[in-house]
Amino acid sequence: MISLISPQGALLMNRDQMDAHAVFRKDFTVITNAIAKASSTALEAIFVRQTGLIFHGLSRVGKTSCIKTINSQLRGFMPRAYVIQIEVVKKEGSFTNNILDQLATEEGVKFRSRETPVGKLDRISEHVINRCAEKFCNHWVLLLDEFQRLRPHDLHVLFDLFNRLDRKGITMTILSFAMPAVFKQREDLMYAGNSEQLIARFMSELIEFKGCTSAQDLAVILQTFDEKSEYPPKSGITYTNGFAPQAFATGFRLEPLHGSFWKALNSASAGGYKNNVPLEHLFLSIRYLLRYLSQNDYSRIVIPDKLLDEVVQKSNLPQFCMLNGGGQG
Repeated sequence: MISLISPQGALLMNRDQMDAHAVFRKDFTVITNAIAKASSTALEAIFVRQTGLIFHGLSRVGKTSCIKTINSQLRGFMPRAYVIQIEVVKKEGSFTNNILDQLATEEGVKFRSRETPVGKLDRISEHVINRCAEKFCNHWVLLLDEFQRLRPHDLHVLFDLFNRLDRKGITMTILSFAMPAVFKQREDLMYAGNSEQLIARFMSELIEFKGCTSAQDLAVILQTFDEKSEYPPKSGITYTNGFAPQAFATGFRLEPLHGSFWKALNSASAGGYKNNVPLEHLFLSIRYLLRYLSQNDYSRIVIPDKLLDEVVQKSNLPQFCMLNGGGQG
């Protein structure tokens, strides 16, 4: 496909090139202030072998990106720790989410036909023990996304698994991310009785995780596009430079837009998302802006506030907030 030509004669990024870019493939992670803070807290908790820690937050504020970042950072921070990451799957109408089955699927453990629950617990325990031995460690880190989907039965299973591993000299740390429903989950356990140990071990510390909370947070994100990103790999071309080379060459950057951009984003937010802009919609707004820049790359381009309002509206942020967070906060 042939690229279009801008009014000033420079080649514009065509649709195929744009579609292949890391920004539009969503194949990149920006270490936001919230992710950096949560990662630091999580890594410290894991290092001191804390049993359980849960980060909770509204939908689309970046929890999944954060847990992926923690997983990646663990490889350098604690390379010998045995780490598993899974997203809890909820099975409607069933007594349990079958957490052991999910662990087995993730790790390639094959259960026998008609394997008993105790047999499954034994197999997973043996697998963890063997993997830790292979890595010359005695620490298993289980990263759980969507913790609130776990049912009481599965928490009891994890408790039993913890005890079995502990008897073998292996420490188990469960670091989780959850929706606000985790508070009701904990309350239900309290009212059910005989769950004090579960709460103490896995749910005693809940830390709020937020999205973009201020213009300063947004400035960090936009600066990443300007200075701390690269595509194609090893090209030295930042994201902003790649989409608007003419404007970039004459000093245009996204970061100086952070005040006006934040005003547009936060004005479109509501309820629990006020001063807590969901990252998914923030990045979608940025993608709309970059698409505009790629098609209107001028050496002296000016981005009016009206355009920032438009890209935020296109991200569907106001409708999302009303449907998912309008009554919170």
